Amino acid sequence: MGDVGLMGMHVPGMSWREIREAAVLAEELGYSCITMGESWGEDALTSLAQLAAVTARIRIGTSIVPVFARSPANLAMSALNMDRMTQGRFFLGLGTSGRLVIEDFHGEKFGKPLTRMREYIDIIRKAARGERLDHDGEFFHTKRFQLRFPPFRASLPIYIAALSPPSLRSPASWPTAAADLLAPSRMTAAVNELKAGAAAAGRTLADIAISPQVSIYVTDDVKPRARPRAPAHRLLHRRHGRLLPRVHRRIGFGAEADRVRRGVPGPRARPGAQLVTDEMVDAVTISARPGSAAIRCSASSRRRAGSPSGLHEPNKDAYLKALRAVAPRG
Repeated sequence: MGDVGLMGMHVPGMSWREIREAAVLAEELGYSCITMGESWGEDALTSLAQLAAVTARIRIGTSIVPVFARSPANLAMSALNMDRMTQGRFFLGLGTSGRLVIEDFHGEKFGKPLTRMREYIDIIRKAARGERLDHDGEFFHTKRFQLRFPPFRASLPIYIAALSPPSLRSPASWPTAAADLLAPSRMTAAVNELKAGAAAAGRTLADIAISPQVSIYVTDDVKPRARPRAPAHRLLHRRHGRLLPRVHRRIGFGAEADRVRRGVPGPRARPGAQLVTDEMVDAVTISARPGSAAIRCSASSRRRAGSPSGLHEPNKDAYLKALRAVAPRG
């Protein structure tokens, strides 16, 4: 069975009842997991709780929640409770987000994100093992308390949103850590960073689960120019800060990313979707006709790593059509 997941299920015009029904269908079609992220919209955990309540086998996880938005003890309570309620179907995806979101939306100071991530994971691991949350670090000083319920398991899977070279090297030294990468068609540089980090920690790449996320479009017109510019455009939005443009630069789109960020000239200039090139779209999306062998190959080529797929469809009918077209059991 292939390991193909779904990334987010927020479809324009779909009610939560319809989203729950789509989650049940995804489970029946053989998808391995459903993930939800958060930035400055819906939170991930209450959304996932809705989906966990109506499914029985499919894994449920975050992709991602920022480590600046909650205390590690608070997130440990939520994550381990979700894992207990789903009987081991939950996994936790963590990231640092960016300075603009953390400081201007959450009102927290953004500093030393990798140090904070390490401390965050250390406290969550202690909670998962049923230990006291005794921690005296640079960011967190906790003591005395331990969770008042027994975790379902001590080995809660934790995924790390790793985009920059330092973050790609760091997860290799974290227990059971995994990496979450963009542009799976251009992963060579990122994989090399992971290898270097693993070697420095006395590990190999086989010890790290790599989960690239990819946007898929099911369409009769498979040319890149026919695909929506949204995924590449959103990744370059100024509110995400400078990290994602740097990622585009490392995968060969530095000049293009700068043009998109500068946007359309004028007093209210903003990043322009029309400035995203066909090559950029092709690097971060997959497109194939319904039922074609190409879409099967595109999905199966990512199954070894376990890849959440984002289906960016404009309405319920188009989304359900795509859901069936990409399904492992379709």
